[in-house]
Amino acid sequence: MILGILQARVSSARLPQKVIKPIFVAGVGRPMLGLQLERLRRSRRIDRLILATSVDPADDALEDLGRTEKVEVFRGNLDDVLDRFYQAALPFRPEHVVRLTGDSPLADPAIIDAVIDQHLSSGADYTTNAVEPTWPDGLDVEVFKFRCLEEAWREADLPSQREHVTLFINGQPERYNIRHVKGPQDLSALRWTVDEPADFELISIIYGELYPRLPAFSTGDILELLERRPELKTLNSWHKRNEGLARSLEKDKQAVMPPVKNAKSIAKSLAMQERAKARIPGMTQLLSKRPDLYSYGVWPGYYAKAQGCEVWDLDGNQYLDMSISGIGANVLGYADPDVDGAVRDAIASGSSSSLNCYEEVELADLLCELHPWADKVRYARTGGESMAVAVRIARTATGRDKIAFCGYHGWHDWYLAANVGTENALGEHLIAGLDPAGVPLSLAGTAIPFNYNNLPDLEKIVAEHGPALAAVVMEPIRNVPPAPGFLEGVRQLAHKAGAVFVFDEISSGLRMVTGGAHLTLGVQPDIAVFSKALGNGYPIGAVIGRGDVMDAAQKSFISSTCWTERVGPAAALATLRKHRSTNTGPHLMALGTAVQKGWTALAAKHGLAVHVGGIPPLSHFSFDREPPLTKAYFVQLMVDQGILASTIFYPMWAHRDEHVARYLDACDAAFAQVAEALAAGNIATRLRGAPAVSGFRRLN
Repeated sequence: MILGILQARVSSARLPQKVIKPIFVAGVGRPMLGLQLERLRRSRRIDRLILATSVDPADDALEDLGRTEKVEVFRGNLDDVLDRFYQAALPFRPEHVVRLTGDSPLADPAIIDAVIDQHLSSGADYTTNAVEPTWPDGLDVEVFKFRCLEEAWREADLPSQREHVTLFINGQPERYNIRHVKGPQDLSALRWTVDEPADFELISIIYGELYPRLPAFSTGDILELLERRPELKTLNSWHKRNEGLARSLEKDKQAVMPPVKNAKSIAKSLAMQERAKARIPGMTQLLSKRPDLYSYGVWPGYYAKAQGCEVWDLDGNQYLDMSISGIGANVLGYADPDVDGAVRDAIASGSSSSLNCYEEVELADLLCELHPWADKVRYARTGGESMAVAVRIARTATGRDKIAFCGYHGWHDWYLAANVGTENALGEHLIAGLDPAGVPLSLAGTAIPFNYNNLPDLEKIVAEHGPALAAVVMEPIRNVPPAPGFLEGVRQLAHKAGAVFVFDEISSGLRMVTGGAHLTLGVQPDIAVFSKALGNGYPIGAVIGRGDVMDAAQKSFISSTCWTERVGPAAALATLRKHRSTNTGPHLMALGTAVQKGWTALAAKHGLAVHVGGIPPLSHFSFDREPPLTKAYFVQLMVDQGILASTIFYPMWAHRDEHVARYLDACDAAFAQVAEALAAGNIATRLRGAPAVSGFRRLN
């Protein structure tokens, strides 16, 4: 197979957006790159053509153009063009690759085919008409074996070699069989490429003169036009050939990028991400699993298998997972044999029927046994909807509407109502930028935030809204311990106002003990809500509470078919029983504490300013300098060492001391390179993927 890859991007220092600038022919403007694609499709030797652009949001326009032109589009690293090129080719593993560039709108399919024919007949590793040029600048063609591209991707370590795809290959004639193709006459003084406004002016004139009467005009037709209008030859003649390459070679003297010998191919994963972007708004169902939060183009995004604390991606790469552990859902580990065994038994006995599963009653008994203050239980299947159930029960029990809250509580209208008519009320409660689009404006003022460990905040809310408060909702603990008397004060204020006191234990539950974190804090709520870890990754949510409050659920319609299936309760029973028998809570606390101490020590060792926080089982850190770049580079360095890692670590029962030791050794190496890159001021050029984003934003 012969694969043609046209590399292009919108950003250009000298002529911004040149590839999508319209060229007007017969009064109709078409993007320059669209006209080039039309010419390239006339090649008889290229079997498949791909447009390879970057993950930079500015290049969304090229993805749109590819759809319009019905050309496959691959998106990869912005600056490491070699990586982008290789990843684009990898899914096809072609025998030969043709490199084409988006600044050559007069590319001639006849010349392309002639270079390909000579490459095939000679058996060369690399064939080109560009290194010893005789054709006009802008008719460059390079053909090479995929094997050579793969070797370059693995071994090239200079900035120039990562920016210019074939420099590693054509710079080693002693290693590779290189063939140069020359034309019948030397036309190398002619400039038909586009980098400057004068270049674009010339190309526009040529298309305007030739395209209306001869859309498939040839190089010979252009030369005839230049003979008739010789002034066009000097329109852009003062520019030197390969100025961009000269600048890249100068950069080699200033900074050397670390080799990417350990870089893993994630072509299948990246291809799946592109498919997902086309079919699934926002790409994923959970914001925290979006690859752009880590480094788009580096983070594999999709898994084929998970076992214990290891994950295999779609390309077969194996990783030690020291990151979000299913965003806290897999508290015991992936594919836990005891939980999975219970689920298999439940499925074998029928996952649902016209009758109810008895496991939901057994689970209710166990939850109330673990939390002796609770009398009754209702179920859902996810955290967000469980919180919505809890709020509905509280509103029904009190006959009131308003909710005072602290922390993050999901995506439902009752919570996002805090951002209706405000700038960013939720910005200090875990996730910034949560747009309340679609939330009824009439809910404005029904959700009122207060800050953790700030009792006066809540006192003001109670003073102003007390008679209308249905509930005070909060996470008992997340980033810092409660100040002495804070939780007791919140409970007292809630009850003084006649509101229901609700603990959201979706994230904190099963981290410190078997049950809610509030069991260790000495404060009892009226309602507590669990999900995430409760089923070790199987969907299950539980709302537990005092009988007099929970009975309000019978006065409001709270009902769903899938809340009666068997798998969730069976998984929760197995998870809770194993969690208790293995004393998982202290294990998670110990591992998290070790990692936090490790981050702090390693940051000091390498002179990095970092902030470490979170309760040990929900640990996180952040870089003070250039966080989007430093986080993405850290992710990249850890992935290259076979470890899935971000700036978050949620330990699982499956993690052991040896995993933490391996992880901290890898952090040591990664922190060293981050510090080196920050000192050199070249961290952006070292990224193979996009900088990490934070908060909620549109993906495409």
